Amino acid sequence: MGSGYVLSDEVVNHKINEPVFPKNSSYKAEKSLNDLDLFTKGQPVDFYKELRDNAPIYFHDPMPTDPEPGYWVLTRHEDIKHVSMNPKIFSSQYATGNLLTLGTEENRHPKLFKSTIDHMLNLDGEMHLGLRKEHMPFFKPGYVEDLQKKVTVKVGQLLDQIAPLGECNLVSEVSQQLPIFTLSEILGIPEADRQKLVTWMEFLELAQYFAVEQIKQQNEGVTDSSPDPEMINLFNTMVDEMFDYGKHILLKKRKNPENDLLSAIANAKIEGKELTQEFLDGSWLLIVFAGNDTTRNTMSGGIKLLHDNQDQKELLINNLDYLPNFINETVRCVSPVIHMRRTSLEETEINGQRIGPFEKIALWYGAANRDPDIFQDPDTFNILRENADNHLAFGIGRHTCLGKPVALMQLREFYSQFLGRFPDFEMNGEWKVAPNNFVHAIQEMPIKFSPKS
Repeated sequence: MGSGYVLSDEVVNHKINEPVFPKNSSYKAEKSLNDLDLFTKGQPVDFYKELRDNAPIYFHDPMPTDPEPGYWVLTRHEDIKHVSMNPKIFSSQYATGNLLTLGTEENRHPKLFKSTIDHMLNLDGEMHLGLRKEHMPFFKPGYVEDLQKKVTVKVGQLLDQIAPLGECNLVSEVSQQLPIFTLSEILGIPEADRQKLVTWMEFLELAQYFAVEQIKQQNEGVTDSSPDPEMINLFNTMVDEMFDYGKHILLKKRKNPENDLLSAIANAKIEGKELTQEFLDGSWLLIVFAGNDTTRNTMSGGIKLLHDNQDQKELLINNLDYLPNFINETVRCVSPVIHMRRTSLEETEINGQRIGPFEKIALWYGAANRDPDIFQDPDTFNILRENADNHLAFGIGRHTCLGKPVALMQLREFYSQFLGRFPDFEMNGEWKVAPNNFVHAIQEMPIKFSPKS
């Protein structure tokens, strides 16, 4: 990565092709994975099954206003594993590893667009490994063990605060707070600034919804689903504030580095040269979003799974030795990152379907993690499942989630303390999930339990 390198400037000039080979299946689904409302009741597991059974490699239409071609949807575990393990054929860098589309130039957010591209997740080969190496020290066993001591104390404090209440919104009181604390400790964010991250995360989870609804509004006019203009203005203000803060703290860490991840990012040198401002912005967005969103939603999602499966809840509470496998089964069922994207660089084949060069491929982890070829009775939540850790929720291959050990550590600490103190917890109303097909974003999780002084 040379001085002045900006990935987003390259990506916007790359062509994406329509399929050049015949589709193996003529199946046409009635539902659409572009429908964000489909994800507001949890992941559409019935639709995943429909696609797996009828067209496991399914060419999906683009959104009506999308200038790019559609994308191949992969729903089988082995197909997603194959693509993930062959990065020289299936690229994250050619057209990003996370965006299903770049959209039209006029609809790209002036700050979020570049920052969703210019970061480690969207690099291939040595460029990816070079940036990944800068992050590694903060996710190694020794560091995580020291961090766990702080997390243990923080979980206790958070549970102390809700104990006398007898009820709470688990998301706002606990699930949001713990990952923000942990991430801030790793990054080196001052305690006084940490609640800002909570607010920014709430708005970032709605970014996809705002973008889609604004495009609809341009084409169809104002509808019942159109977001309030004041909410859009507030969203943009929050985005500006988030990037201004990131720029400020990263430049501060570049001048006066400390033993934290932000200092490592700010002073990273690839081929002897510092990261551009675009990559600093993108790295900031990536670590803030990925570093807390997935853990938060798995924490809340696991509580709902236990509520909905009382036999499994009783089994676990009576024997917390099952906790590690329960966590893997929870991650499998929740699948907090719903999909990622790759682009074929050459003519290839996936499970008998010929794919041409520069075609979009979407890896739907939520579907792969319920593949009956891998997981017996996959829609059943079973904390004794012998191969629960075969899930792909953290990815696989070179792009396996770096934060996996920190995420698992937080989940262990939360569940062990929460279940020990509130074994009689129940849901206390309906959960609320954001309209988002990229992350399973749980916004509200009302629970009740016996108050404790």
